[in-house]
Amino acid sequence: MVHKDVQRQPRRRVGALILILDKDGRVLLVEPRYRAGFQLPGGAAHQGEQIADAAARELAEETGLQRVITHHLGIDQIPANPSTGACEGFNIICDGGIASPREVHLLSERGVPVGADTELAGHRWAALEELDELTEPYMAQRIRVAVGILNSKLRQPLLYIGQPAEGRHVA
Repeated sequence: MVHKDVQRQPRRRVGALILILDKDGRVLLVEPRYRAGFQLPGGAAHQGEQIADAAARELAEETGLQRVITHHLGIDQIPANPSTGACEGFNIICDGGIASPREVHLLSERGVPVGADTELAGHRWAALEELDELTEPYMAQRIRVAVGILNSKLRQPLLYIGQPAEGRHVA
């Protein structure tokens, strides 16, 4: 017999966001065309898609950067937004590592990849002190918490049916 709560699962969105820093500790941000302010690269995981795969796919689509994503830095629960019709959800902030000087240069040289240019106006590197000017307050707080977790070395492995993503994930 199935418990009645299992039969009435609420609709939820699961997002995969990626925190990438440069050698100076600046955060990679993208500028969406559909809302004000900058945010972390990332987006919704597709039905059945593993978070590690969703994060790697979104990062490649929005920046052209290739990463094997294996760890997360936290989960941010987001309430439903009746004014937009968005359902409640969870954003999993993934550790994208440190960008090499070559990657930083390529991002500035290439700009937004073709295909993402209808969704994104651009991207930039931002110091933590700039976040309040560039992002919504919740995004600035989300990034600061994730950087704090990264700096404290408390990141957690992404698991899929108990298996760490690093053992099965290929970019």
